[in-house]
Amino acid sequence: MSFLQAIFLGILQGLTEFLPVSSSGHLFLAQRLLGIREPELAFDILLHFGTLFAVLLFLRKEILEILTSIFRRQAGEPDGWGRREFWLVILSSIPTGVIGLAFHDTVETGITPWGVGARYLLLTSFLLISNLRFRHKWDPERIAAWEAIAIGIMQGAAVFPGLSRSGSTIALALVLGISPSRGVKYSFLISLPAILGAALVHMHKGVSVLPGIAPSAAGFFLSLLFGYLSLIFVERLVTRGRFIRFAPYTFLMAALSFYLNWRG
Repeated sequence: MSFLQAIFLGILQGLTEFLPVSSSGHLFLAQRLLGIREPELAFDILLHFGTLFAVLLFLRKEILEILTSIFRRQAGEPDGWGRREFWLVILSSIPTGVIGLAFHDTVETGITPWGVGARYLLLTSFLLISNLRFRHKWDPERIAAWEAIAIGIMQGAAVFPGLSRSGSTIALALVLGISPSRGVKYSFLISLPAILGAALVHMHKGVSVLPGIAPSAAGFFLSLLFGYLSLIFVERLVTRGRFIRFAPYTFLMAALSFYLNWRG
């Protein structure tokens, strides 16, 4: 792998991991259109760790509140992030892990432009549009146990390339009536065990050799940097009610996948 390819893949991973556009779908399409070889397993895991550190940096305040609340007798403030969120994350992670493990091999052997675009990028587009309709909720800052499970199921479904993890989970949180700020941060929070779990599953296959110090460092740093910037960008769009603006783009990517499928 060349240094320029490492830079490109690091930026692509950082931007698309949290933007509601599907990182796996974009990586597949980039490989198809630009002839970029799929990154080695070790480098791919390194890029995911870059985005994981981006989430840790972005949610450092919320994560600290959760960790400190675990060791206190009383949970945090009702509108804060406390012990309750720790258990909610576990509830969300269980269905995510079950679905991910159940369909991982199927997805690995069945990736096609049709699967990336026609079924899942298109579904992402409709999910983004769905956030126009909100469910009235007495306390929009509170996430119920069943809502955490539902969001976890949605996150697990994002194992299919083309279905955006962040787009689908944030859209569902908004539809359920959870406040935009709470919903977007919760989506980012439950991505931590999801990203880590995906990395461990890939490591189970065996880890290849990294391409070199310079490409590896560039890929990791750029995935972290652009991941952090995309987290800020997504939060601002969601809290300002502009999340739907990604829908035309994902529709366009779906159309591109249709075209690639038609060309064969």
